[in-house]
Amino acid sequence: MSMKWLAVRSFQHSQDLLAAINTLSIHLKLEASGDTDSEHTAQANQAREVLGSFLEMLEPVIADAERGETKPVLGADPRLRQLAKSFVSAKRNCHRFHSALFRDTFTRVQQLLGSPKDQDRQPLLECLAELRVLIEEHVHTDAEQVLGEF
Repeated sequence: MSMKWLAVRSFQHSQDLLAAINTLSIHLKLEASGDTDSEHTAQANQAREVLGSFLEMLEPVIADAERGETKPVLGADPRLRQLAKSFVSAKRNCHRFHSALFRDTFTRVQQLLGSPKDQDRQPLLECLAELRVLIEEHVHTDAEQVLGEF
């Protein structure tokens, strides 16, 4: 596959992730104010599944990046590996990111993602906000590759 095609595919996947982050974030904020309905709850549950699957897919790629492994990971495209490297860099840059996503294990973040507890809502919102920042930066790189010649 060409790098441009990988960038287009990564861009689309990132847009789907951003949509899931936004859907879940809005739902959590509405839920905190006591203003939810079954349609929004269903959309939020679907967003949780999308994000949970993404985190499961990303976790081993990040583990390889943390170990400094540069060999290709089966099933992981170069853009996903680049996102993992960006994640590791952000994790090491302690003054920029502070949520459980960058301090705790992915298992803890998965627990927050599936938790119905009110006390887990704010930490999850913080994780989602920081994940959004990381993905938006990744999208910017993809957009430059795709649209760079314009």
